[in-house]
Amino acid sequence: ARVDTGCCISNALVALQGGVTHVDTSVLGIGERNGITPLGGFLSRMYTYNEHFKDMVISKYNLTLLREVEDYVAQCAGIEIPFNNYITGWCAFTHKAGVHSKAVLQNPGAYEVINPEHFGVSRDVKIAHRLTGWNAVQQRALQLGLELSESSVKEAAKYVKNLADTKNIGMDHLDHILNNLDENRPCSFKIDSV
Repeated sequence: ARVDTGCCISNALVALQGGVTHVDTSVLGIGERNGITPLGGFLSRMYTYNEHFKDMVISKYNLTLLREVEDYVAQCAGIEIPFNNYITGWCAFTHKAGVHSKAVLQNPGAYEVINPEHFGVSRDVKIAHRLTGWNAVQQRALQLGLELSESSVKEAAKYVKNLADTKNIGMDHLDHILNNLDENRPCSFKIDSV
């Protein structure tokens, strides 16, 4: 299934469908040459192909070891796992835009064809940035045990978006904003106090 044209995953799947019993794979693209089927990409393709393959992959392989294997190989090779790597890249299950985040919070399967928990990785819904939506901010307020009005949450989201246009803010900043919201005054306190 080696091919230098980017078709190694699809070729490996077709070979598997044709009855082969073994497929050579690489970890993070590291192998004897270019074009060897990447293990993470191949597992994810089998997982998403159909229910039969998905069930086989889940029952036959310890999918949670993929992250550990890729971390180990990356450490030995002195490289970082690419941000866009299949399954284990830091942005593989990261969601950011407002409407998109709302859909993921309500029904992860709407945007994720792969359940990250099956592979031992987690979903990351980014909230403290300029693309955030009020639903994501509301979800964070609920996680903090805060009962805020919809108008307060919308105001906090607007404040976070405006603030994020001028500086990097983190979850600690967002939590500070939410914990210090006052129904009787607008969001205007200084974030530098965090």
